[in-house]
Amino acid sequence: MRIGIVGGGQLAAMLVQACERANASEGSAHEIYVLDANPQCPAVLVGGIHVQGVPATGEGYAQLAAVSDILTIDLENVSVEDLSQLQAGGNKVTPDPALLLKVTDKFKQKQWLQELGVPTAAFVPHDGEQEVTADPFGFPVVQKAAKGGYDGRGVVVLRSASDNDERLRTAGYLEQYIQRKMEVSVIVAADAARNIIAYQPVEMVFHEGGNVLDYLVAPARLPGELLEAAKELAVSTIAAMKGCGIFGIEMFLTEDDQLLINEISPRTHNSGHYTTEACKTSQFAQQLRILCGDELGDATQLTPAVMFNLLGIEGYEGDTVVEQEQSLGDDETVAIHLYGKKHCFPGRKMGHVTVTAETVEAALDKMNVIRGKIKVRGAEQLV
Repeated sequence: MRIGIVGGGQLAAMLVQACERANASEGSAHEIYVLDANPQCPAVLVGGIHVQGVPATGEGYAQLAAVSDILTIDLENVSVEDLSQLQAGGNKVTPDPALLLKVTDKFKQKQWLQELGVPTAAFVPHDGEQEVTADPFGFPVVQKAAKGGYDGRGVVVLRSASDNDERLRTAGYLEQYIQRKMEVSVIVAADAARNIIAYQPVEMVFHEGGNVLDYLVAPARLPGELLEAAKELAVSTIAAMKGCGIFGIEMFLTEDDQLLINEISPRTHNSGHYTTEACKTSQFAQQLRILCGDELGDATQLTPAVMFNLLGIEGYEGDTVVEQEQSLGDDETVAIHLYGKKHCFPGRKMGHVTVTAETVEAALDKMNVIRGKIKVRGAEQLV
């Protein structure tokens, strides 16, 4: 099977690695082609075959399709129009471009969730040009860009009218701010035959003042009935969407234990990275199975885990510098994943670390010890 990925970031890189493991263990002969503007993008560095192009514009899509049996994505900022045209011409695309059209635009996604009767926070459209007022939700209120948001970008919380200088100057929507006990994510796998399975819900903790994931706890520290409710909501939502592929479904758990869908990513997800070490079938091995038309793998979680992101530290930018204590490499319960990005700036996702243990509490304790032992930064100190 020849798989073409639009985008060559870390998600594509981890699919390449899952493909190589499958080739080695199962005698497969899968190949992965990667469309990216950078011939040294993370996915190429680990063995993907580079195809020159620009994911956001459609440049190079025809060339990628010509060498691929099926196309997929590793980011939302893609040309859905070009993918639709390729599909119409007989190329296989997963997820379906019709679904991508409704999901990669976050405002359209919210409208679709509403049409499907899926519980989600109240929202209204906003063009970004008009000042945000207390109508209709009061303050604080969340402003989200319809397109282009990732890794905390494209989202801002306005706490009063005086924060209008900080608002996004782009089309999107305003969303009611939800007081919550926890933010939860569920990875869902769906194949072309409409078989759907969900991984255990995980608990997500975000950086203060930002919207990028700091660390997660797997499984989430919730009663069994809430874990099951989150899985059921995730599965029923993807079933209603008639989705095929891997989906990261982020939810709010409100103060009265209601689950609301925050947003859905139609791809493998940061909150599913722990599955490589902690689950019988990782989200990337699962994605490979779906693309190849194989039966879904067992999503059972084998061990508790925590995962934390390695973000470019504040105050530095430039060539990537990794500061790591040598002793970390000797601990089999600590898996360090560096993405190979050559340039580092504050807040950029440069890697992640997964820690496994007999309990989530033990994994959290170890995480807190080792976090200071590995850092990624740019070579130049900012003035």
